Amino acid sequence: MVEKEFVGRSAELAACLDRSAAVTVVEGRPGIGKTRLLAEVARRAPDPVCAVPAAGTGFARRLARVLGSESLVVVDDAQWADEECLRLLMSLVRRPDSDRRLVLSVRDGRQQPALARLLHAERVPARYVTLPAFTDDEVARLLPGHDAAERARIAAAAERIPLYLLLLADLPPREWPGQDDSLAAEDRPMLPAERVLFAEVSALPEPERLVVQAAACGGATIDADLVQAMTVLPRAEVGHAIERLLRRGVLAGGAAGLRFRHPLVRVAAARLAGRGWAAGAHHRAAEYLRELDAPLALRAYHLEKSLYRHDLVAVGELASAGEEVLGTDPAACARWLGAAVANLPERMRGGHEHCRLSVLRAEALLASGQPAGARALLTALPESPRVLALLSRCEHALGRTRRARAIAEAAIAASGKSDARAQLELAHLELLDGDIDGAQQRLRRTAADPGAGSAVQSAIAALAAIGLACAGRTAEARHAQRAAADGFDLLDDSELRSVLYTVPALCWASSFLDDDRRALALLDRALPLSAAGLPFLYSARGFVLWKLGRLAEAAEAATEAESAATRFGHHDVVPMAAAIRLRVLLATGDRTAAEQQWRTVEKMPRPAVEWWRRTVEHILAEAGFELGMLPGAVEQPMERTENPLLVARLAQDCRVALAEGAPAEARRRAAEAMERAAVTGLHSDLGIALLARATVLAAEADLAAALTDASAAAVAFGRAAMALHRGRAVLLVAEVLGRQENFDAATQRIGEAREVFRSAGASALLRETTKVQRRLAGRRKPRPTADGPALSRRERQVAEMVVRGLTTKEIAAELFLSPRTVDAHVARVLNKLDLTTRAGIARRLIG
Repeated sequence: MVEKEFVGRSAELAACLDRSAAVTVVEGRPGIGKTRLLAEVARRAPDPVCAVPAAGTGFARRLARVLGSESLVVVDDAQWADEECLRLLMSLVRRPDSDRRLVLSVRDGRQQPALARLLHAERVPARYVTLPAFTDDEVARLLPGHDAAERARIAAAAERIPLYLLLLADLPPREWPGQDDSLAAEDRPMLPAERVLFAEVSALPEPERLVVQAAACGGATIDADLVQAMTVLPRAEVGHAIERLLRRGVLAGGAAGLRFRHPLVRVAAARLAGRGWAAGAHHRAAEYLRELDAPLALRAYHLEKSLYRHDLVAVGELASAGEEVLGTDPAACARWLGAAVANLPERMRGGHEHCRLSVLRAEALLASGQPAGARALLTALPESPRVLALLSRCEHALGRTRRARAIAEAAIAASGKSDARAQLELAHLELLDGDIDGAQQRLRRTAADPGAGSAVQSAIAALAAIGLACAGRTAEARHAQRAAADGFDLLDDSELRSVLYTVPALCWASSFLDDDRRALALLDRALPLSAAGLPFLYSARGFVLWKLGRLAEAAEAATEAESAATRFGHHDVVPMAAAIRLRVLLATGDRTAAEQQWRTVEKMPRPAVEWWRRTVEHILAEAGFELGMLPGAVEQPMERTENPLLVARLAQDCRVALAEGAPAEARRRAAEAMERAAVTGLHSDLGIALLARATVLAAEADLAAALTDASAAAVAFGRAAMALHRGRAVLLVAEVLGRQENFDAATQRIGEAREVFRSAGASALLRETTKVQRRLAGRRKPRPTADGPALSRRERQVAEMVVRGLTTKEIAAELFLSPRTVDAHVARVLNKLDLTTRAGIARRLIG
């Protein structure tokens, strides 16, 4: 892929076309766009151009053949110029009567010494142009088909180098080569942009070529001794080859050791090696590491790629290495066990060791986010309690909760003995399947099991917390939630991973109980430990972040949850994630986008998990009311049973009743919300109930009581860390103060609300704040000042618009003035009123 148009580099292009310098040297990293810039120079130059690459043999003959009367000579990759080439280039710029100009490109720090001496001579005017990495704007122009989040990920992985940007943009992220030991699939067709890198490594002399092939097979960090063992070259020759590769910029050195300059270069070198040569190199590496008695994990990396048929020593090492890393790197474990099983002799097929390794591999596949592969492997094995338990997890990971529950029950029955972990998993499935009472009973029985260790006991408390929260038993839920969170804090990562499926439930419970920051800390710890659990973890994270007012992160988490849910077949998570994005759009997006998202969520089937279903339905009702959608959107039947969203739903009913002109019903709903908030004792519930009652009181013109309730709601939301809710409460306080004609205090509160919404990126709520400010400004006209010079008609007009909250640009547009003229009027107003800030205009003129 090449870009369709020349992107950026306007200053650098102008410098290359400038005739004032006899020589222009373009410097930059490999892939930075030097060749592309020189091509654009040749295309745009008004003078006749001779363009010749310096790489390859016969440069002098090629240049002599094509060079005529052209006044501009463009030479690419001049760092590869040989002596004959250098002499010719020198002759072009040395002649005092020559009007030729030379534009050449070199890699950073790769100039030939002779050419460098010439360019620094005083009698040769030279200009140096360094190409930096692309800016955000240039990345956006280069990759117009990607959204901002995608461009940011590509830019980070590509180090903003144009060649790498183009290459990674054509690859799905799962195929991006990382800085770890993994490589992208080398079997896929080579992309056009990759051919540049492949040609670079293919053109290397043989010692360097062998070294880069071995280095690509050896891992992300290059070990010179291991490379020597893989190439079977003399140690000194390997050292010299590495030095030359460093000079060429193929390799880079640093505090962390030798590495390729970018993972994409390593992929090109791996392609060059080919499967046959690489298999032999990996075999030699494994033997070398075995002689050193290196850790099994290091040997296994090479053994899986070099395994000879029926090599039982290698099979045993792979199996042992896989068992070692099952809890820390399940993806590697699955690969190594797969290689071990594939190379067992026929006589061992179906035997005890074959089944044992297959079960371990299925567990690793499941833990690394490959439930379908794990399920296929397990169904081919003889039935046992362990196989059934893993099959149950696979069905759950594939979104088939009811079937997972049935298999889990069968596994417990087949075992014929008490198994606390199996009972815990079944209780979790019962919760997800809506059987909260059955789950709570099972959890109580399992908690009494002496075989339940600390990890299981903490997980029991986590599931009990969400069950109790859903039942409206807030005090008991809070006790269980704190016990679970404290217990999880004491577990190491391996222990936490064993009960990781219960973490999302605890985080939902924590959020419902106003412990969002602790929920977020646990989610951040759990996310790197799981692949199959990503849909549940990300959906919980999105909800928590929205509640904390971190809208951009909430939207990103919801998108990740939806993507992972689609990949793993967790269809229940999709509407939950979409509802979270709807909530974010209400605060940040335009009305059209929010309405479209509401229609999308409304058409989705409701989740089976109780707390998800209640959350999605509440978000739909709340958003439908704010958007003024069809009446059915705000008339959904409400369940009056105790649940964690009961206060919020009562408050929503209160707002609907006010909108429908039913103040008595609104008062009743607000009173019910207050009663329920008193029972739960949660700051979030108290804030929601107080804000609902304050809204009713303001509508009935009981301004003193409304001010008291709205102020108390702001305090409660602050204690619950609910930033956006607090901002809304502060905005209502400002409205009430304005109606009481306390404009100084109202202006201060509006500024406070505006800062809350600005920090959260809530542009829609900022627009709402501006509307409130303008309504307050319209209640009283500016009065003449008691003393000092009178304002002119235009100054008064500008002052009124400042009071209304308009910016300089908005005032200029409305009055058909330039922004500079508006600023001049504002300055005169400030001078006449003896003020220093625009905010003081409102305090002086309104009162």
